[in-house]
Amino acid sequence: MAFPPGDCTNAHAIHIGANCFIGAGVTLAVGMPTEVYAAECDPVIEIGDRTTIGKDCWFVARHSIVLEDDVTIAPNVYFTDHNHTYADPWLPVGQQILQGHPVRVGAGTWIATNVVILPGTNIGRNCTIAAGAVVRGDIPDHSVVAGIPGRVIRRWTKADGWVPPIANEVVVIEGWPVGVPPEEADE
Repeated sequence: MAFPPGDCTNAHAIHIGANCFIGAGVTLAVGMPTEVYAAECDPVIEIGDRTTIGKDCWFVARHSIVLEDDVTIAPNVYFTDHNHTYADPWLPVGQQILQGHPVRVGAGTWIATNVVILPGTNIGRNCTIAAGAVVRGDIPDHSVVAGIPGRVIRRWTKADGWVPPIANEVVVIEGWPVGVPPEEADE
């Protein structure tokens, strides 16, 4: 028997926002095979409005995976909020207790192909996670993360702009949307 047994497990514990796109072969699994989630439980997987999830991504959750609004995810990305422990040297790892920590992906973030998001990951707003990165821990807003383990390789702050600077100027063509800083949006 396969786990999860289908593309969507414990659907009542999953919330999908408005105007989302979820590609073919995406797995949304809440809980392990013997776990029961009450019908009125809070969402364990939350997908924000206008989020795009590429094909063949996996979300395996027992605690909390939250994607805020406007997140874009390329194909073949794996999210989990739990892992097997391995402290007992005599018990097979697959039989050891699971430990978990919530996962959050901030609004406007882009996650490239073949990324792995581990338990306890807290990604800020408008980040870019490079292809193949393995990410855990806190990632500040407006960061670019790459590597195994994933680390911040570039970051934008109001005081310094992009550090290190972006090598090639980005030219926005007429008619393409342009972001508005929050302090100007309120005016």
